[in-house]
Amino acid sequence: MCPDCLGLGFQYGVELNPEQLAMSPITLLHSLWQELETSEATTLVEDLLEKYDIPPYQPLKYLSSEQMKLFLQGPMRLENFEWLGLNAVLGKAAKIRSDFRDYFSPFLTEATCLSCQGSRLNPLARHVKIDNHSIAEFCNLPIEMALAFIDRLTPPPFLEETHRQLHHRLHFLKALGLGYLSLDRSAPTLSGGETQRIRLSRQLGSGLTGCLYVLDEPTIGLHPQDNELLNQALLQLRDMGNTLLLVEHDPMTIKIADYIFDFGPHAGRDGGQIIAEGTLPEILANPNSLTGGYLTGRLQVPIPATRRKPKTFFTLNECRLHNLKNFDIGIPVGLFTCITGVSGSGKSTFLHDLLKPYVEKNLEKTPFNKLIFLNQNPLGQTSRSDVSTYVELLSPLRDLFASIPAATIKGLQPKHFSSNHRRGACPSCYGLGTKSIQLQFLPPVKISCEACQGLRLNPLSLSIQFKGKNLGQILQMTVKEARLFLDAFPKIVQILDTLKAVGLDYLQLGQEIASLSGGEQQRIRLSRELSKRSSGKTLYLFDEPTVGLHADDIVKLVKIFDHLTAKGNTLVIIEHNLDVIRCADYVFDLGPKAGTEGGYLIAQGTPEELMKNPSSITGRYLA
Repeated sequence: MCPDCLGLGFQYGVELNPEQLAMSPITLLHSLWQELETSEATTLVEDLLEKYDIPPYQPLKYLSSEQMKLFLQGPMRLENFEWLGLNAVLGKAAKIRSDFRDYFSPFLTEATCLSCQGSRLNPLARHVKIDNHSIAEFCNLPIEMALAFIDRLTPPPFLEETHRQLHHRLHFLKALGLGYLSLDRSAPTLSGGETQRIRLSRQLGSGLTGCLYVLDEPTIGLHPQDNELLNQALLQLRDMGNTLLLVEHDPMTIKIADYIFDFGPHAGRDGGQIIAEGTLPEILANPNSLTGGYLTGRLQVPIPATRRKPKTFFTLNECRLHNLKNFDIGIPVGLFTCITGVSGSGKSTFLHDLLKPYVEKNLEKTPFNKLIFLNQNPLGQTSRSDVSTYVELLSPLRDLFASIPAATIKGLQPKHFSSNHRRGACPSCYGLGTKSIQLQFLPPVKISCEACQGLRLNPLSLSIQFKGKNLGQILQMTVKEARLFLDAFPKIVQILDTLKAVGLDYLQLGQEIASLSGGEQQRIRLSRELSKRSSGKTLYLFDEPTVGLHADDIVKLVKIFDHLTAKGNTLVIIEHNLDVIRCADYVFDLGPKAGTEGGYLIAQGTPEELMKNPSSITGRYLA
């Protein structure tokens, strides 16, 4: 490893904000280390700074570049005292202990290590080369180029097996559509689909047979072209004598399956049955199969008869970041727009790192008055966060129960109906509804609380009933059941209707947020925004909202998109689902030009215009 960055490839450096630059060196050091406030320590630092002509009490922003360089990078010496520079001092402190890193993080930024230039290796390792490439330079190549490099080599006899293994591993990564990644790409920067395909390529390269592979929606985040590559790899695994069991919604992958189980008939409590099973022709012929209905075309996601025409455009110039190739893009205002493209084409970079930050910083310069960004990030992992709290339903429910005459007589207030407040929580389980039993050598087991029977409230609060149900029992209802039970309260009905509109009427009101899938969490975010009053000038940004959705759920989601657009809002959505793309008013297709990597805006227009554009990869699959 590189001895300076300890193999990380980067070092922590100081990044001072304007407020800190207005401080003097002594004042800044005092804000970092209270110990320096002693007169002896301060005197020592003052003497050191004065020796090198750095004014101890002059604001940093007035120091010369040479003075600032000495203060930040050192070295400065005074008798037995050596100052290595603020960069080195804070950087080493951040490496030693995590609590130091947390404390100093506001002052630090990651910068490429100057010693190894990000290669993470020491000079000896960096200077061993094959065909003029060090191992760091080789790992920095896209996998496609790395494979070509390996294939050009003629290894000596004792390295033939090594050469063959390298070829196989790189070949399978390329075959799964990951040729654009470099081998030194950091794992946290990979998407879920990329991570799953890397694992799959490892299995393909191993050559194992007789294995059972269980995959949970491996097509997530994949363009139809990448899907085809993935499907070929899955068939190859099967042909090697393995058994594959997939949870999947994508029609292209379902159609290559040898056998299909269709679960239903609906979601949540209304699901859990096998309503159809068999080969693809048997599923298509089965009238009970909802999936079969969409595969045959008997059921369809309705495509709008006419497209909305753009009146104005919001232009973002010089889109150049990571692999984006410096293009200008005009987003239609008041339309439903999709951003499509093969993996690695720059969709996420454009939406997350360019469009979103720009609008956040310059909202007043845009035609929008609000930005709402909905992605797949977890909403929260605490067991106290549930559906009712997130959609802000619990507050009106507590007010309802506090207004019941029996509650008024007993002096109960809304806080007495909160499982998160000591006045309302069950004293036995502290409002969790469950207790955890610790087992030796095994994970802890959760059981329902014997005192409250999982209802989470104390006996006094549970004694108050509305239409024969206490609050704990209402929270065990599904959204659909609660909508019928509480139909006399407009504020509550409005929240429940938005959950129903996004296809989540099967969720229990008290269901933990942490138990929801990524797609469910994104839709529950959307339902919360839908329940608020819209100004009609909101920019909605979505990152693959159809993840984990059946075609029947997509029908409901497209209706929401149409409803938001009809109010004058602007929607920009990263999407691979062909049905959703066909419903868009406008589409931007990112990808590679002939013989190049991705990052170009290769086509734009209506879905029909993309179909006629020979450069559009997405257009080929829409046709």
